Amino acid sequence: DVVIQARLLSLLYAKRRHDVGNPGIGDVELERLSDCPREHLEFHLWYLKAKGWIARVENGTIAITVEGVDRVNSEHRRDPTIRLLDHTAP
Repeated sequence: DVVIQARLLSLLYAKRRHDVGNPGIGDVELERLSDCPREHLEFHLWYLKAKGWIARVENGTIAITVEGVDRVNSEHRRDPTIRLLDHTAP
């Protein structure tokens, strides 16, 4: 669970860094990029939303929040070997 949640946060972090004006990723794309089936992804999205680390933005996509960015940064500082995912990678 922790690995999938970290992967989701990393994907959303990379998307926001790449395009602040359009920071969200759609459900289908998030499923594809995270390599997590929708039925499993729902739990992780619920958890991350409840923690305040992600939110749905105006266009219906999911984006990382300020709290989520802080979480990613704190994990990266704790373990500098953690590499943030690039959502544009093949």
